[in-house]
Amino acid sequence: MRRNRKRQVRVKFLPVPAAGVIVLAASVALSYWFMDSKSAQLGQEIRKYEQKYAALEGERVREESRWNEKKTPEKLERAMLQHGIMMTYPTPEQVVRMDMNGRPMPGQLALVRFQRSRNAGERVARSAQ
Repeated sequence: MRRNRKRQVRVKFLPVPAAGVIVLAASVALSYWFMDSKSAQLGQEIRKYEQKYAALEGERVREESRWNEKKTPEKLERAMLQHGIMMTYPTPEQVVRMDMNGRPMPGQLALVRFQRSRNAGERVARSAQ
């Protein structure tokens, strides 16, 4: 008896090298699409941070101008008077310049005045103890 067997027909749609080229082209296209979308996403994030930076820089400039406005001598003096502080610039007799070793430099008005005031206290007669 003869059996009814189905014939197996081998059909080749594409040769193996052509299929490899198509798979390679599809993978390159997918990787390009992925890199393009990632690049666009990073570009949007960079633009967002640039806008935030521009806003912060504008705020910094405004605050700096407000601070510089408050640093004028008239405004400083007015603010100190409001807080009960009366300050003036030091006179030459109040300034002591020091050398590199930390000793006062000779011949300054402040030192002469200090030495005179110290010597004036020594002229007073001391009582015997």
